[in-house]
Amino acid sequence: MQKNNFLEEGALIVLNAIPGSAAVIDQHGKIVETNRHWNSKSISNWLGIKPEGINYFDHCRKAIEKGNDYALKILLGIRDVLDNPDKNIEQIISIISNGQKHWSKVSISKLNGSDYVLLIFDDVTTNMNATQALRESEERYSQHFKHSVSGILIGTPDGKILDANPAACKILGYTKEELKQGGRNLIVNVDDPAHRKMMNIRNKTAFFEGEKEYIHKNGHSVPIHITSVLHRNQDGEMQIINTFRDKSTEKHVQHSLDEERRFTRTAIDSIPGIFFVIDKSLKIVRWNNTIEDNLGYHNNQLSSMGILQLVHPEDEKEVYKQLENIFKAGQGEFATRVLDRQGNTRTYHMYLNRFKNKKEEFLVSTGVDITEFLALEKEKSEQYALMKQLFENSPLATIMIEPDNKVKRVNKAFTELFGYSKDEVLGNNVNSLITDDQYNDESEKMSRNALNGIASQKETIRFNKEKEKVPVLINTVPIKNNGDIIAAYGIYVDLSDQKRLEKELQRSLSEKDVLLQEVHHRVKNNLAIITGMLELQIMHNDSQQESNQLKEALTRIFSISTIHETLYQHEDVVSIRFDKYLDKIASTLPHRMNKQVTQISKDPDSEHLKLNLNQAVPLGLVINELINLGTAKDAINENIVITINSDNLDVNLTIDGINPEINELKSGLKSDTFHKLLIKTFLDQINAKIRLIEDETAKIVISFRRSDTMKGSSSSITDQYNLQKKQYIIKN
Repeated sequence: MQKNNFLEEGALIVLNAIPGSAAVIDQHGKIVETNRHWNSKSISNWLGIKPEGINYFDHCRKAIEKGNDYALKILLGIRDVLDNPDKNIEQIISIISNGQKHWSKVSISKLNGSDYVLLIFDDVTTNMNATQALRESEERYSQHFKHSVSGILIGTPDGKILDANPAACKILGYTKEELKQGGRNLIVNVDDPAHRKMMNIRNKTAFFEGEKEYIHKNGHSVPIHITSVLHRNQDGEMQIINTFRDKSTEKHVQHSLDEERRFTRTAIDSIPGIFFVIDKSLKIVRWNNTIEDNLGYHNNQLSSMGILQLVHPEDEKEVYKQLENIFKAGQGEFATRVLDRQGNTRTYHMYLNRFKNKKEEFLVSTGVDITEFLALEKEKSEQYALMKQLFENSPLATIMIEPDNKVKRVNKAFTELFGYSKDEVLGNNVNSLITDDQYNDESEKMSRNALNGIASQKETIRFNKEKEKVPVLINTVPIKNNGDIIAAYGIYVDLSDQKRLEKELQRSLSEKDVLLQEVHHRVKNNLAIITGMLELQIMHNDSQQESNQLKEALTRIFSISTIHETLYQHEDVVSIRFDKYLDKIASTLPHRMNKQVTQISKDPDSEHLKLNLNQAVPLGLVINELINLGTAKDAINENIVITINSDNLDVNLTIDGINPEINELKSGLKSDTFHKLLIKTFLDQINAKIRLIEDETAKIVISFRRSDTMKGSSSSITDQYNLQKKQYIIKN
């Protein structure tokens, strides 16, 4: 035991009295005091590692480095108790001693008012010794209680019983708690003349000695010789001490034996787990109620059974061999499968000690049901194996780093991605291997955040062993145990193929845009050729009516051609800036009509509107036809105003100032005129509605819903814009 005057002599005695291996540890892990079992018993070095120095934290860390998870639990438990003064921790751990596996209960508690922790390791032998010591202590208390085998009751004049010695309990058949709860009326017939006589004499003289009867718990009368003394205790309260003995020695002995058996039975039944005693022939001679409750056997069955009858048949030979060795060695332990009455199997860990009674040898044993524990350990082992397989076989490059930022584990995908061997990665800082100065701060921050419990994800660049860039998506995930960060995963997704595909797709899209622009350009040129041919025909045509019809066809072709021209002049080859298109139409269209030259100005506060090709062409042709219809009789208008309003996707186009001939629309579009037929056809293509509003002037309102869906090979989805009010003014 360490000697450093840390504890006073009395505290040292208490520490040495602890039957298990005990030590007092300060907040830095230094062992400041140990009891006499710490070094003398194998359990004090439960980790299977010889302690170096007197720092227990170093002792645990050394075991952790060798993969001992229980050492980590002990270390974390000590830290937890230091941080939470009111917390006590008990843990079950497995240990290796002399090549055999043992189970031990570890208790961790903080010494009141200090920064020191009391660490205790208990094995079953210590527990049994503690139980035996408790029984011997209670027997000494029985002898010490007035040093008499006579029954002693301590009570009050009003009939309360404050205390009873074991002899009293044996004589009367009650436990002390029953006597205290029931009081005098439990054991006395108040109408008994002998009792009344005793009360009168004692009340007068404060003393009585004589004979009377008590009522035994089973109802029969017990003749006793009693000495009753009335006195004041140190607090000035009146108390009665009744000392009595059974007049019948035979009854007295019998009662004493009954009480002893009852006491023993209570103690045995209070032992956690199953308890039994077997003789040299392996017959069960004593057991506790837990065997009956857990295994379902009755008393009469157990009394005729041997211990091997409770054991699984496959384990009988091994158990028999173990019991023979324990009878020779004096103590031992083993795990075995036990069968209940229904044939179900449970696994128990048995702890056995040999003792002698009248020169006959017995084994006393306690058994702890470890079925659930083994199932949890098996599940834990299977989960660990599964996680290890997932880690090793994952197609994603993965590492595990410890709090010091060093790599503890690495999988094959990581070594293949970055070109390092496993030995080159393990134990090193991964950031020093796969980053450079440009990305070092970023990588260190991600590692630091993960070890502080913050998961993160980032697309970035790392470098392989040949210092070649590797585009990756990094995920960092903290690993927690009991709320503490113990490590972190780094998962690297190789984006090389994705980046290469993105470049190929971008190049393909760029080529497609160029081709579409060329298509629009060629369409515009072809339409321009047709336009030129129509203009030549108009110049050589002597019929005014035919010329006007050709001019109307010319305006329609021009409307389509302008759309294609606008498309190939801009980057977006599937959507058109309709306001720019109207600028072009309004500035050029009057010259292509047989009308007075017209000037168009656009409202400077207007915003742009984008329409796809499927909507822009029909809408442009509708506007063209309405203008043609409104100027059919060469009427001169001061202004033609086109106003566009949009509420999200709903578009309203208003044309104001067209020739009154537009009133022909009052009859709707059911007329068989060519203009109306074209207008109806184009409006149907964009699912638009048209209506005539008459106030001071006639207004035409076209309503439709903007769509980004393209039909045909030029289909595309374009950006949506919130259209504000747009106004175009056509002046004659």
